[in-house]
Amino acid sequence: MLETDEKIAGADLIAGIFLVIFGFLVIITSLNMKVYKTFLDAPGFFPFILGIIFLILGSIMIVTSLKRRGYEQIKVLVKNFKITNIRQSVQFRRVIILISLMVVYIFGLIGRINFALATFLYLFFTLYYLKSARMIKIIIISFIASWAISAFFTGFFKVPLP
Repeated sequence: MLETDEKIAGADLIAGIFLVIFGFLVIITSLNMKVYKTFLDAPGFFPFILGIIFLILGSIMIVTSLKRRGYEQIKVLVKNFKITNIRQSVQFRRVIILISLMVVYIFGLIGRINFALATFLYLFFTLYYLKSARMIKIIIISFIASWAISAFFTGFFKVPLP
């Protein structure tokens, strides 16, 4: 077995476990949503279906990863784990910054300012941090994406945005 295949199998095992946990949480949350007439027209019906899909796909990932011996790669990673390696990692810093941007977007901007403006700011700072394009392209992409998301949900789905 190739070393990269084992690493992927280990990553698949971890991702599968998270998908199963997330699926259960989505199912539980959707079942706790208010039902007006029947469950089929309740707001929790679609998240319930998504939770089942996450649960099934996560289970498939776990089974295939175990067949490819992904647990052995995880054992090696845990055995060689050192917290100092993580703190010094450039990738770790990038993940922390991107998670921080999401937290600010979700808990700081959404509901406090216009949804399209909040989305524009989030996309702008994320794309700028990732240096994904030149400044003018970042502004254009952020504007068009935030406008399209807002227009699509309010116009097509008739969903009021926060």
